[in-house]
Amino acid sequence: MHRLFPQKLLTIVTHDVLEERLVEMVRRRGASGYTVDKVYGAGSSGEVSGELDVDTNIKFQVIVPQGRMPGMLDDVEEMTNEGHHFTVFVSDVAVLAPEKFEIPLDDSATQ
Repeated sequence: MHRLFPQKLLTIVTHDVLEERLVEMVRRRGASGYTVDKVYGAGSSGEVSGELDVDTNIKFQVIVPQGRMPGMLDDVEEMTNEGHHFTVFVSDVAVLAPEKFEIPLDDSATQ
């Protein structure tokens, strides 16, 4: 059996115009990386087709050690208070190589 290590997965679904701010947040908060997917669907705020540039959402995901999660949630809450709309959830995940998630993104590019 493989040894797994607990981490947190932050998933954010929001308008694609916020991608750059989310990337800045990840860098500032010391995450090791992120994943972005273009997504579409329907929910409480209506339907998003993804067919037009003004009608495109992203799913932004980042895995971090538990201690780095509160600051990221503070940043997302601040953007929510500015009027931006998000679907946000945090999941418990387990990873095989925890050291991969310890090195901040900016530092990992130099190693």
